[in-house]
Amino acid sequence: MKLTRILAALLALLMLVGTFAACGGPVEEPDTTIPDGTTAAATETEGETEITDDLPDDLNYGGDKIVILSRYREGWTSGEIAVEKLISEPVNDAVFERNKAVEERLGVEIVSIEEPGDSAYIVVDKAATAVKAGTHEYDVLAAACYTSLNESINGTFADLRQSLYIDLDKPYWSRGFNEVVEYHGAQFSALGDALLSQYRFAFVTLFNKDIFTDTNQPFLYEAVENGTWTLDKQISLIPIFHQDNGNGVQDEEGDIYGLVSCDYVSTDPYWSSCMVDIIKKDEDGDYEFVFDSGKLHDVGDKVLRLFFETEDGTYDYKMDGENMEQFKIRDMFARGDAAMATIRILELESDVMRSMEQKFGVVPMPKFDEQQKEYRTLLHDQFTVLSVLNTVTEERLDEVGAVLEAMASISYKTVRPAYYETTLRTKIAQDPQSAEMFDIIIDNIYMDAGILYTIPLNTFHDSFRRIIGSKENTVVSTYKGADTKTNRALNTMCNRLERVLTGKKR
Repeated sequence: MKLTRILAALLALLMLVGTFAACGGPVEEPDTTIPDGTTAAATETEGETEITDDLPDDLNYGGDKIVILSRYREGWTSGEIAVEKLISEPVNDAVFERNKAVEERLGVEIVSIEEPGDSAYIVVDKAATAVKAGTHEYDVLAAACYTSLNESINGTFADLRQSLYIDLDKPYWSRGFNEVVEYHGAQFSALGDALLSQYRFAFVTLFNKDIFTDTNQPFLYEAVENGTWTLDKQISLIPIFHQDNGNGVQDEEGDIYGLVSCDYVSTDPYWSSCMVDIIKKDEDGDYEFVFDSGKLHDVGDKVLRLFFETEDGTYDYKMDGENMEQFKIRDMFARGDAAMATIRILELESDVMRSMEQKFGVVPMPKFDEQQKEYRTLLHDQFTVLSVLNTVTEERLDEVGAVLEAMASISYKTVRPAYYETTLRTKIAQDPQSAEMFDIIIDNIYMDAGILYTIPLNTFHDSFRRIIGSKENTVVSTYKGADTKTNRALNTMCNRLERVLTGKKR
């Protein structure tokens, strides 16, 4: 069976190479830069073999309940795992029909338990408590990536690669994520097409087409296509658009800004977009600290100019708790008070953006400079991943794995197109160019273990947020001794992962 799976996966990947190459820029390091067919841009074309899972046709689990614990936050993760009923809305109905199809195909009942709350830790804490108590309240946890990966080093989750029916080589699972979090043959969380947040939490740049037209500036699509969409380019544009209402003060309403952003969470995308890596894997599959403080210092110079040296043309929302500033960025842009905005895709789904009177376009985050070959995208680390609790008995691990595999494969054919093609590329994208930009954005999502495992690594990347907020480039002094400190934390993390590996079920 394994040989069949490998050959099928290789064949599928070979057939999809042309699609990926056409959507994104050149890739220097294909092992982590592009997540391949796990993204929505990987579409089936005429003449391709249909991509399906390899689950046996005769699997039937006699109505057994599969309990999935997830976090409910309206507008973030709501409706990702389950919905109550059909409402004639494409994504909602696709999720409903997916779960129904999984239940009928495998003879199971999917029980979704959603815990409301803004905190990303609520559901992880519940799952960890259940495992420590040895109870079997939940089978699957769907939680924010950074919280799940932190919990994985405590032995709370089962090794997904030990489940007979989960085939993480399939295109409906994220290759980029898998390659980063797989550790010496084991993997405790997975990302794939069953989870819409793999698209929704991507950072992008919005631009107001009406303001660009009024100031005789070409749309940003041109700069993206010719490789000149850089931080320097964005910095140069901001003063052109800025219009003060006459009082010489930055007003939240009444002025027009070149850029609206946030010097906290919205600085995270520059790690990826400017190619500042933190951790990679060596040839033996071990995590290796590769951070270059000199490169981050140079990025810091440009980001500080972007926020604070554009003749008051950038409006900077401060972090106000649980990322609510993202809504304020969205609202200012939707009012027509900013020419550009740094924001997550999920904000584009709101009624506020749908009712925006002016037209807007979507492009990737800017590159560091023109010498950088490709655009890279960061997913806000609140995106959801799936984990199986370690209290799932060995004989049920295959059953739970079959459910997750079916959810991912069916989502690839139904939920993914409903969201990516119908919602993003058709309803939200207001022109063909924005639809093409979504392909570049999603195809070039970059996964860095240094950000995904942020808690065990003492929130290494968070320091850049504080540096930008301080308005002073202290990268060198802030990260002084980072090699020693972070390598120590990395060694501790890896030792704990090794201890978890010794307790694998099979």
